[in-house]
Amino acid sequence: MKPLNVLHVLRSPRAEGTVKLTLDWLQHPGLTQEVLVLDPAPPEMTECLREHASWLRLGDGLARGPGKYPRIVAEVWRTCRQRRPDLVICWINGFAPWVLAGARLAGVRRLITHAGNPPTLTAWGRMQTVLSTFTAWLSGGRMVCCSRFVAAQFARSPGAFASVLDVVYNCAPIEAISATAARARAARTDWRPRLIMVATLESHKDHATLLRAMPEVIRALPEVHLWLAGEGTLRGRLQELTASLGMGGAVTFLGSRNDVPALLGQSDGFVFSTTREEGLGTVLIEALAAGLPVVASDVPACREVLEDGRWGTLVPAANARALAEALVSLLRERRRPAPDAQSDYVARFTPGAMIAAYTRLHDAH
Repeated sequence: MKPLNVLHVLRSPRAEGTVKLTLDWLQHPGLTQEVLVLDPAPPEMTECLREHASWLRLGDGLARGPGKYPRIVAEVWRTCRQRRPDLVICWINGFAPWVLAGARLAGVRRLITHAGNPPTLTAWGRMQTVLSTFTAWLSGGRMVCCSRFVAAQFARSPGAFASVLDVVYNCAPIEAISATAARARAARTDWRPRLIMVATLESHKDHATLLRAMPEVIRALPEVHLWLAGEGTLRGRLQELTASLGMGGAVTFLGSRNDVPALLGQSDGFVFSTTREEGLGTVLIEALAAGLPVVASDVPACREVLEDGRWGTLVPAANARALAEALVSLLRERRRPAPDAQSDYVARFTPGAMIAAYTRLHDAH
């Protein structure tokens, strides 16, 4: 039987969650997988995509203003006419109406748009929700939400076509993360207490609360060190906050990294300070796969992944004092979750499980 030909449509090759998810897919056998990137900048993950995709096209970039939308339709239409995919996945839900329209006009019948975050509550965001779910309904496509929380938020949005919604959890390369983290842990020579957070430096995360919690953690454990892996528009502001709190030597901004599993293995605990806008927090799965104890904000997505605290400690969001207390407790106790039970749990989030769920969606509807 001919393997399914999947076309992934990405906004850019920036080192962020949906690009990394696409790479997890690309490294899974059994499919022919091609990639269309609408905007080639920033080119952080371009070579990784090129290495693993069967075919890669970098678009000419996204125009400013509403003129970009018909260009997206035309770009997707041309690509689908040329490549003839069996399934098109739009990884940028904000562009779903135009990506799905271009693919459907080219004759593609299996269409999916990925919703990685809850809908934006602004007037424009609500209109986008209506338009994207309507386009999915009209084209016979599906909107796949990365958590039950995200799906519930879309379903409650006024005017949304809730019948197109499905839930499939994001994936992580569980076995590779576990093995790499174990090797890094065995090779570690610096046993200074270390925390790590992996997340883009953007407003839907909450690095600021973590930084405000750190002085109390440092007072309790003067040798503690915090790694912040990720890049974003708030880096300058967060570095200024770090300096104003007098923590320059205790906090390191690592920028975008492609060795996160090794960084997890060299750490003692994972912290995820985020907001209610969080869609799932796939990095929580990665941290669990690496065998790290976790402290996370008590927001719906983290609560769902950690099963109400079974797999990590939940603290009130935006509460620096509660976060500091939980981090001090984590580092003093150095307790790791039961490895067998944790391994069984994270096995639900493998790329194979996610791909199987996506590829059988249209057979079920």
